[in-house]
Amino acid sequence: MKVLVTGGSGYVGSALVPVLAARYPVVVYCNFAFGDSLPDLPSLTKIKGDIRDINIAHLEGVTHVIHLAGIVTDDLVDMNPLRSRQINIESMDRLCRLCAAAGVRRFLYASSSSIYGPTPDFEALETTTPNPITLYAEQKLEGEQVLKQYASQMETVVIRSATVCGPAPRMRLDTIVNIFSKQAWYDGVITVHGGQQWRSNIHIQDAVNCYRLLLEAPGGVINGQTFNIVTGSNQAIDIARMVATEAARSVGNVHIRVDHTKQDNRHYRLSDAKIRERFGWMPRYSIPDAIQANFRWFEDGGIYDPNDAIYYNTRRMEGYMKEP
Repeated sequence: MKVLVTGGSGYVGSALVPVLAARYPVVVYCNFAFGDSLPDLPSLTKIKGDIRDINIAHLEGVTHVIHLAGIVTDDLVDMNPLRSRQINIESMDRLCRLCAAAGVRRFLYASSSSIYGPTPDFEALETTTPNPITLYAEQKLEGEQVLKQYASQMETVVIRSATVCGPAPRMRLDTIVNIFSKQAWYDGVITVHGGQQWRSNIHIQDAVNCYRLLLEAPGGVINGQTFNIVTGSNQAIDIARMVATEAARSVGNVHIRVDHTKQDNRHYRLSDAKIRERFGWMPRYSIPDAIQANFRWFEDGGIYDPNDAIYYNTRRMEGYMKEP
């Protein structure tokens, strides 16, 4: 096995790539917009480039692809829908064509729980009819449809991930558990907008384990399949309370401030019944585990400036997305 990971220095990639590179030759193709947080390993090759420029030479010897690269967050996609489409849809179609031509055996696509749209009253299954309510979610769903066109030429797997949380070498502080963890640790106040919106989350180490599982699973079990991956679903106010509870053990009491002037109609609730039944998979980590891991990361100096744009996708990339 030789694995290509696009966007491999991003949040998930920075945790996933070292695990894979301990077992297989790995090629990371990435623009390194958030820096290079990957270790230098004999089995790891790093290529800096725009996903729109990847070519078949970058796929030499590659047997498996994990496609993480893309414009992520609703705000960034809305800033420049055309560029987002070039990167999220057109480049993926081109990459799939190249993979088919190069003889790649398996292609894993990082989709999103957001494709289901609001599901406040039930947990979405892989068979639930998608109802995306943001352009970002629409593009993620269209990416799935692109991949399906190549199902006869290589093994295809769609991963609909819950929001990832917990520390990684390329840390994000703009996902809900990480946002609240940052606010509790550095600010002493957690601000919740609305609070009744549902969010599904997955500990980053569980996400890494799922990617590895689906990378290595027999083709007859995963080919053409879609899998939700999630640790649990909670309302935003309850996530804030979890963070406050864990903070009381680490940094002292924090205040939860609920801002009712800002409402969020995005409700995401996922069921992971399929991956559990198919593989016996169970999450190893809880949301409180992720919160405590964040606090340890902060205490150990993993964050040098919690307000630096490097930790926030939208702030870091908005200049690029606003370019003509």
